[in-house]
Amino acid sequence: MAKKEYDTYVLTDLALVPDDKEMEMILRDLTPSDRRYKYRSFFASVKVSRDEKKYPDKLWVRLGRGQLQEKPWSVKILKEVNKFE
Repeated sequence: MAKKEYDTYVLTDLALVPDDKEMEMILRDLTPSDRRYKYRSFFASVKVSRDEKKYPDKLWVRLGRGQLQEKPWSVKILKEVNKFE
């Protein structure tokens, strides 16, 4: 399976983001299989790690004003969450 890349915004201090615990985030898919869905955002239940190699996919973290962090994190998507049902 190909490695996927996502990004997300973190509006709090990065140290407050829990490692290896299930939480909900809004992710943006940077590598969709169909180009018509480029930059699709969705809610997901995920586990994240600051270790780039722990989980299969790459997560680029942005601060509140959009500043991209230098090193990516890794992410494991447990399931997509539909907030609108």
